Amino acid sequence: MNILRDRFPILHDRAYLVNHSLGAMPEAASEELALYATEWATRGVEAWSEGWWETSVTVGDEIAPIVGAPTGSIAMMQNVTVAEGVVASCFHLQEPRNRVVFSELNFPSVMYLWENVRGAEIKLARSWDGITVPTETFLDAIDDRTAVVALSHVLFKSAYIQDIAAITEHAHEMGAMVVLDCYQSAGTLPFSLTDLNVDFAVGGSVKWLCGGPGAGWLYVRPDLHEVLRPGLVGWQADAEPFSFRPGGIEYADGIWRFLSGTPNVPAWYAARAGYRTVQEVGMETIRATSLEMTQRVIDIADGLDIAIRSPRQPELRGGTVTLGIDNEQQVVAELISRGVIVDGRPGAGIRVGPHFFNNLDDLNQLEEALKAALIG
Repeated sequence: MNILRDRFPILHDRAYLVNHSLGAMPEAASEELALYATEWATRGVEAWSEGWWETSVTVGDEIAPIVGAPTGSIAMMQNVTVAEGVVASCFHLQEPRNRVVFSELNFPSVMYLWENVRGAEIKLARSWDGITVPTETFLDAIDDRTAVVALSHVLFKSAYIQDIAAITEHAHEMGAMVVLDCYQSAGTLPFSLTDLNVDFAVGGSVKWLCGGPGAGWLYVRPDLHEVLRPGLVGWQADAEPFSFRPGGIEYADGIWRFLSGTPNVPAWYAARAGYRTVQEVGMETIRATSLEMTQRVIDIADGLDIAIRSPRQPELRGGTVTLGIDNEQQVVAELISRGVIVDGRPGAGIRVGPHFFNNLDDLNQLEEALKAALIG
């Protein structure tokens, strides 16, 4: 396991095992940012007509094969909150169909947004162990009053993989739409948005896609493009944006109608390097490597009598293993001081997220650092 390791500068002097939080930067991202700077410096305003304007969609097309989506179905956004906001703006929630169902283990931004959507009645799918949300619990929470089901594909604290196909099928039977948060799955877990048949999906590039911040994205199922009328839109969503027409919007075709204002060109250029690297390695290879390394993390924890707060079953585990260490911030600081980069989350423990470029030496460093921090 030394897959493309030399392309990631941070690996030269530390065991970087926090890819679930901020993926390591590929060296090619520097080249992409330099390209952006050169275009701005030498082309100026002409760069808009030479590719910048279309980056909202052309860069989204580079994510599509990673998540099993067709070309023209993904648009770049600033972050997941904005993407979820665009989704929410497609709905006018009122009784009797005004329920929004999500798990109490969702990432907070998703919960914050839907809790504040006018007319929404929130229904929580509870977790009994703080690690998983049983599929049956989700199914029971969805009824004929449900308008939206906001799911996390992989839970951020525990890396538990939810049964998206079963939940989506039931939601559709009940007449509800599904928006899937793929932040902790895209780039580490092979899947197909087309096969899952979700209505929307959101994600970002900060983590397993190794694309850095400012490069969120929104997928809308193609058959919904001409049906939905999002309210959170800007001039890029207009059919004739450069006519500067006053009054209401005339929606553009396809995924363009879900766009807002000026695209974040430098962030999306930088993100392309990560997408291309992930595609070069291939999702099946990434998943196989991930399962091998996360099992090694579990074995290390078992040897040190550390509780595991992630699924032990490979088919239920994403790319992260959460170690049940209560004084997580103190131990994280000790590990970082020894060149082992991980993080912690309150109520969960220490998260360890190896990626395809990590190797057994990194995990051996983790083991030694844990021994020093916990045993002395």
